[in-house]
Amino acid sequence: MTILPKLEQDLVAASRRRLDLSDEQAAPTGAEKKRRGQGRLRAALVAAVIVLASASIALAATGVIPIGRSVHPQEVLNPAVGEGLPAPGGSRLLPLRVADPEGGPPWAMRIVRTTRGEVCVQIGRIENGKLGELGIDGNFRNDGRFHPIPVNALPRDAFRGRVYNTLQCALDGTAVVAEVQGQARGGAPATGAKNVPLSHQRDIYYGLLGPHALGITYTTDGASRTQPLVPGVGAYLLVAIPKRQRQAGAAASFGTPDSVAPMGPITAITYRLHGRLCQRGPSVAPWETSHIGHPCPTIQEQPQTQQTLDLHVPLRVRLHASHGGVVAVTLAFKAPFAVRSAHSSYSYSIETPQACEPHKLINGKVVAIQRGGTSEVLQRDVRRGETITWHIPDPFGVDCGRHSITLRVTYNGGDVGAPALFGRHPGGYVVVGTATLDAPSGVHPK
Repeated sequence: MTILPKLEQDLVAASRRRLDLSDEQAAPTGAEKKRRGQGRLRAALVAAVIVLASASIALAATGVIPIGRSVHPQEVLNPAVGEGLPAPGGSRLLPLRVADPEGGPPWAMRIVRTTRGEVCVQIGRIENGKLGELGIDGNFRNDGRFHPIPVNALPRDAFRGRVYNTLQCALDGTAVVAEVQGQARGGAPATGAKNVPLSHQRDIYYGLLGPHALGITYTTDGASRTQPLVPGVGAYLLVAIPKRQRQAGAAASFGTPDSVAPMGPITAITYRLHGRLCQRGPSVAPWETSHIGHPCPTIQEQPQTQQTLDLHVPLRVRLHASHGGVVAVTLAFKAPFAVRSAHSSYSYSIETPQACEPHKLINGKVVAIQRGGTSEVLQRDVRRGETITWHIPDPFGVDCGRHSITLRVTYNGGDVGAPALFGRHPGGYVVVGTATLDAPSGVHPK
């Protein structure tokens, strides 16, 4: 008898009790109404104002936070560029509700499917069935109101393009484990300021693990706990006050729906694969030992059965010189394939005959600094036969003094950079064309 069957029973039972799936417009359940009523009664008895350090959220007699203006997007999105636009009916508020350590509206998660085949995650505070931000800690001029995020706004759009936010977009069908450090406690993105008190920050841990995932095991305050996931999407959400001051930032781990490495406080993910229970733990070095008692089978990468196709499409290149140095190059070609979503893309790379190791004087020592090539992915839809143009600054390298480089353009019909994991998207890896550039006589690299 192993612990996994009992773990599955606990996860399924908890899931049925706590995670009744609903959409953005669904009315609160009876249990949720009762819970809200109890919460409002406690709020009314304890105080008429919930004080969050220097800022306060004024509560009405009913315990409802005043509603302010919606979070306003400050950039125009394009359905054919980047993540695209939210697809009609593609926004779904998940039933996750996580209490904030200091009280007030709980935290919640929304997933947004886009016109370019990606799934984005939004996380914020929730009030009256709406996801949004609180007007505290300098956000919305400390007006103490709740500011909803429109259901048709992408995370980076709704959060006004600030650097650190609870944003993660990935190709539809990709499993994601992510964390955001130093999130603003009111739901707004972190400012990155070093003088923000720990009590004003939140560490957010969340994920979309796919339909085969049943639950997660995580460590908090030295204790190990298990938590069920939202059925169908395998979503979870954890919120904590940071224990030490550190720079705000975000990180993520990607994989297939039945294989993604946990990170942060997550120590194991429980799956049901092929009718059997198993777990996956964090990635370990070859010389380390995993402590997972019932590990899931290792995902075998499919062997490449076809050779890389080279189309030998002509590349038009033009050097740009200034003050005797090459400062940029323009690269242009006609697209042999159309790009209709984020599942396909063109990219270029700069390759050099040998590694570049310029020497610099650092702390009195001569140190070799190795520099690799550069690359860029075109993140937009493309018509077949359309001319694609890149303006590449400093192609020969600032410190390297390269005199010869090779420009290579490729097309990937699956996920760019991970064809082994996303082989279900047809098309494959294709070399569009290459061009070798030599610095012209009399013009030295910058």
